[in-house]
Amino acid sequence: MHSLSALRLNNFLKQKYAKVFGLFSKRKGYSSAKTKGFTLIELLVVIGILGILAAALIATIDPFEQLKKANDSNIKNAVVEYLNANVRYYTTHNTFPWDTVVNGGAACNGSAAPDAAANPNISINDSPLSTCTTALVSEKELKTGFGNATNVLKEIYITFDATTNTLTGCFRPQSTSQRKAPDTKYTKDGADVASPTTACEGYGGVTQCYWCTK
Repeated sequence: MHSLSALRLNNFLKQKYAKVFGLFSKRKGYSSAKTKGFTLIELLVVIGILGILAAALIATIDPFEQLKKANDSNIKNAVVEYLNANVRYYTTHNTFPWDTVVNGGAACNGSAAPDAAANPNISINDSPLSTCTTALVSEKELKTGFGNATNVLKEIYITFDATTNTLTGCFRPQSTSQRKAPDTKYTKDGADVASPTTACEGYGGVTQCYWCTK
């Protein structure tokens, strides 16, 4: 009698718990699906917002201009580094590297001083002027990898004025902002351009003006 009652009670509890657990499982599954749905919606909203911000940023900032500015900055730094290396060489040898070996130089560039006016197509990346870069690297005045930056070096032109013992380095900027910079008002050999704010290409003129430093 007691065994039969216990069996019936056991079956009754199993049925009741089965219904409860089944209902709980369904609710849990519904809640999970609902949560996943909201997560997907939130993700789509975030992607949409990022897309709008990216479009606004591109519309505000010209990416090509930024690349040109970065390139101009690299070339400008290389010009300054090259001139400083020559000054250090001069301090050590009391002459520049293109002077003869007898005078303490390295006889680079065929023992001729660089002149962008006489040789307008010869950058410091081109022979024979490139031999001066090699000489400066050998003297540890320039880093070993300096001569490998050919895309930068081919834009740099050097002129030495024996009268004033002055070395000038120049390059032609590509970015709009650098073309309008106050120091972008020279010819390739460092001579002043007449009326640069109207003649130079940065201001709508046709003259190719260069940024120079001494």
